[in-house]
Amino acid sequence: MNLADVNIALDHKIVGGSEFQWNCYPDARYLDYETDHAYASVLFCPNTQIVYSATVNSSSDSTVRYRWLNSKYKQAYFDEAKNRNVDPNIAWDNLHWIDIQTQKDFLEKARAIMNDLPFDDRIEIELNLNDDELLRIARLAHEKDITINKFVEHILQVFIDSQKNLSTKDDAHAL
Repeated sequence: MNLADVNIALDHKIVGGSEFQWNCYPDARYLDYETDHAYASVLFCPNTQIVYSATVNSSSDSTVRYRWLNSKYKQAYFDEAKNRNVDPNIAWDNLHWIDIQTQKDFLEKARAIMNDLPFDDRIEIELNLNDDELLRIARLAHEKDITINKFVEHILQVFIDSQKNLSTKDDAHAL
């Protein structure tokens, strides 16, 4: 993602900016955006215009707090946060960021949130499937008489639920 993409999505509602003081990104600056409905920020390189991270949150609904992290720099950010004894997943007041996986998903959500428009709160993910895997999924979806997307959503939800169950069992064993 580059700065121009964010500026267009956020309708150039820039209200401030500053230098970024951590060392995890080469030459980084913040820009802050604001409307009557939301706040957003972007951390970027002023020389290349590459975005390192971007956030958007509703000014009235604390459940709306999304973050996109550039995968090339994500580990450096998490490493420095650990060194500084900072939880990189906290947005504010012990509320966690909802991480967005794709640039397109972030830009669509950010545009809608900043303009108080309805948006799809599901998180898009990219799947790289080979032809055999895709064909097998298509067959299984056909057998259930649902779309491929719905079938993949179902598979992912089953996996998420199983991980939650494992986590709950681990927590119970810890007691």
